[in-house]
Amino acid sequence: MFVRALRAYAAADIDTLANLMSTDPALRVLGFGVDEWWVGHDEFLKVRDIQRDEIGGIDEIPIDSIETFEDGGFGWGTMFTTVHKADIATPMRTVALFRLEAGSWKVIHWTNSVPVPNQQVFGVDLTTTLDTLIAALLDTHEEIAIDVGAEGTMTLVFTDMVDSTVLAERLGDAAWADVVRRHEMAIRTTTESHGGRVIKLLGDGSMLAFESARGAVRAAVDIQRSVADEPFSVRIGMHTGDIIRTESDVLGVTVNKAARVASAAGPGQIMVSSTTRDLMGAIDGVHAGETRIVTLKGLSDAHQITSLDWT
Repeated sequence: MFVRALRAYAAADIDTLANLMSTDPALRVLGFGVDEWWVGHDEFLKVRDIQRDEIGGIDEIPIDSIETFEDGGFGWGTMFTTVHKADIATPMRTVALFRLEAGSWKVIHWTNSVPVPNQQVFGVDLTTTLDTLIAALLDTHEEIAIDVGAEGTMTLVFTDMVDSTVLAERLGDAAWADVVRRHEMAIRTTTESHGGRVIKLLGDGSMLAFESARGAVRAAVDIQRSVADEPFSVRIGMHTGDIIRTESDVLGVTVNKAARVASAAGPGQIMVSSTTRDLMGAIDGVHAGETRIVTLKGLSDAHQITSLDWT
């Protein structure tokens, strides 16, 4: 149904759209243009009919990826496509919400968007995922403070500012830059005070290395305390394991696992692997919380992770 609706939208097939779109006044459709915000079934169809003649047809819209979900009488989906018109190919993202009405699925909300670089919107390049942070670390050896050829056991810590893109948009460039500077300074000072090394700072994310699991935990707690009065929250994850430092890489499964543990943490949480939990021992004011068995992206088998509580 999602694909059928996209094809009808692209072709401005008014008859098919009329059948697929809900007649509920709550229907909302957002297009690419600033003024393309349509309310209700009739308004959208009338404007889309006019646009059909203005556009003059679209060559093709191949689907790059699609995923759909369902929960009771509601369904939703996301789709990544590329719009081909003449010699121009434009990436498009579509989000749709469907509702079951009289036994048939109907579109109740539809949004099309064209991605633009964060640099264009915020004036800075933002880390969008922990995968990006890992890639940045492995693509360059600059500022990595572990000696070339060093190997052994270390605790790697990843921090990630939650919903940083939304916050940056809300605060504006100048205020956002101040927030980032403050946060990076707090991370650097805290890390060094607990015997750790800053491997990389990327504005809303960081990777830190500690020879002591206990030092890593204490630093993570102090980083969480440092953001208590900030307009954002941070999630932190860590894992202890073997690493090898080359001229261009920090090698080892430890890097990936530490990042995946961080991605499993919620806002304001510190999450540790079972290895780190065993090595941290007893720390005043820090207590092990809930333990979960999870699968981690890119890693085989199930893994035990534990959240930490502190006072």
